[in-house]
Amino acid sequence: MISASPFLTPLAGVLLAAALIPPLLLLYVLRLRRRPARIASTLLWTRAVEDLQANAPFQRLRPSVLLLLQVLALLAIAAAVAQPRIRGGAVDRARVVFFVDCSASMRVADAPGGLTRLDEAKRRIRDRIGTITGARLMRGSDAEVMIVAFSDRAEVVSRFTRSRAELLEAVDRIRPTDGVSRIADAFRLARAYSTNVDPDSDRPVDDPAAWELFSDGRIEDLGGEVLRGETLVYHRIGETESVNAGLLSLAVERSQDRPTQVEIFASIISWSASPRDVDVQLSVDGAALALRPVALPPAVTDGATGGLVPGRASVVFTPFEETRGAVIEVAVVTPDALAADNRQVVVLPPPRPLSVALVGPPRSLVRPVLEGLPLQELILLTPERFAAIADPAAPAAGTALERFDVIVLDNVTIEELPPGRYLSFGTPPGGTGLREDGEPGPDLVLSANRRHPLLRYVDFDPLEISRTRPIRAADAVEVLAEGGRGPLIVLMSRGTTRVVHVAFEPAASTWPILRSFVSFIFNAVDYLGHSGSGVTDRPLAPGDAIATRLPAAATDIDIIEPDGHRQRLEVRDPALLSWGPARQAGLHLLEWTVPDAPGRQQRAFAVNLSDESESRTQAAEIVEIGGSQVGGDSGAALIYTSLWPYAVVFALLVLMLEWWLWQRRVRV
Repeated sequence: MISASPFLTPLAGVLLAAALIPPLLLLYVLRLRRRPARIASTLLWTRAVEDLQANAPFQRLRPSVLLLLQVLALLAIAAAVAQPRIRGGAVDRARVVFFVDCSASMRVADAPGGLTRLDEAKRRIRDRIGTITGARLMRGSDAEVMIVAFSDRAEVVSRFTRSRAELLEAVDRIRPTDGVSRIADAFRLARAYSTNVDPDSDRPVDDPAAWELFSDGRIEDLGGEVLRGETLVYHRIGETESVNAGLLSLAVERSQDRPTQVEIFASIISWSASPRDVDVQLSVDGAALALRPVALPPAVTDGATGGLVPGRASVVFTPFEETRGAVIEVAVVTPDALAADNRQVVVLPPPRPLSVALVGPPRSLVRPVLEGLPLQELILLTPERFAAIADPAAPAAGTALERFDVIVLDNVTIEELPPGRYLSFGTPPGGTGLREDGEPGPDLVLSANRRHPLLRYVDFDPLEISRTRPIRAADAVEVLAEGGRGPLIVLMSRGTTRVVHVAFEPAASTWPILRSFVSFIFNAVDYLGHSGSGVTDRPLAPGDAIATRLPAAATDIDIIEPDGHRQRLEVRDPALLSWGPARQAGLHLLEWTVPDAPGRQQRAFAVNLSDESESRTQAAEIVEIGGSQVGGDSGAALIYTSLWPYAVVFALLVLMLEWWLWQRRVRV
């Protein structure tokens, strides 16, 4: 915890004052008050005789200006030893970094004057800039200031500078986002800019800065970070009491038996200490369809970890018929602290069968499963035929592949995978960040992410694998199932390419005789086949990029954000369009024009905030970093200016005045 005492070493000052002032007073009580004087008569010796009689201990202390000045000087010296300080002053380091939290929870408007937390943070930063750049008295040098804004990613809005105008302009450029709060990238940026790479500079190579964090303290990864010589001050923004409920997940599905029937499931959490009743509304294409009251239990403390666990509730809406594509929105319409987590949107495409290509041997074990799915067409391709149409030099190669919604690769060696959506078994395809790592051998599924839509209704318990190909996955690859020798099922997304890879062949396992094999292939084809049209069981999150494929002839491509802001995109290849990151939650519309086509074409993408920590809008009183707790200050900055130099100067002035008065008395 950071101490809020106005003295850094108060005990030392008290002991020094106690050791010096009483002896000074004793000297004035015991000393003889004789002084030479010329007299006109011996009758005036009477007072001198009385003075001789006064040469006894513990006589009455007479008033003295000199004594008063000497006591003041000793008190000033004792105060200097106690090291007094005041808040809000300049830093004692050559560099200071301001970290500004721009995540979704900083949109809560609970600051004084109805300001949002981000606006309040920017106001305090402006005050700190004025204090640091204006406080030059008795300082060795002016501190340089750097500003880093962060949410799901970090951005340097101002490099180290002493210019107040540049810093204030940088603060004005900070904008809110609906992203989650992660600070690791911001710390890395600050350390990179604090490292001195100039060999001719007198500054140390590693020059730790003073760090100041402006946040509500709800930062996911702060506890895993450590300070490396830096100092950290936490400016708490926001109130510690806040009422909020948020939608955590939304699933929109078409029934397998009746594709025109839509089923909707939603999960809601509450961080309030007491139970709450909220109203949840279902809308289709902007028209309200149903309203459900939901009782939310209170948040409780986990007895094992001591952490707070939010109250949870689920809502299921009555299935309804939807024969066309639609925008499905579920919203908590009861007002609370944060609006960004009160709505979730899913873009539902019209029911349509998928076109699938199977690349592999004629007797592939995957083929019977695909033939049993309700597909528009299933095209069988030999590896040689696929290589011919996938060759970039081949005529209309891209058009030939765009015909297929999903391409299934059954143990096929591909050196460079073209853009598309693939389900791959056995040999990992090239260009995906996957490569074989070790000799093939038997394995078992040890863990699996059963919450992922790809593994819905998939049971691995009876599965035996006689020959798996161990793979090494890149950082951008999501592992869905793990075995004793490494990842067994992974999901890779890169631009418009999405690959679900299984690290073993179906023929080298007991999977084809299990029901879960059919469930997995159905899930994978459905998940991959609809990913390009904007519908997904897990919509995009703030900070993700929107990637899709448009017709090659598309022109005048615009992106319209949820707040209505329209941006014209400069795209070289519409078939490989990528825009982002998306900073706002809500519906994003992509518009374009195709020659000889009537009107503007449009495609919608859902971006939803689904994060527990951001829905917890109560500001944290303390934050933890590297095992240490740092207390938050809701008012003035916990930065101190040392006052001991002023106390020393005051003591010297008092002593000079005392010496001057004593000299005048001696001359009388």
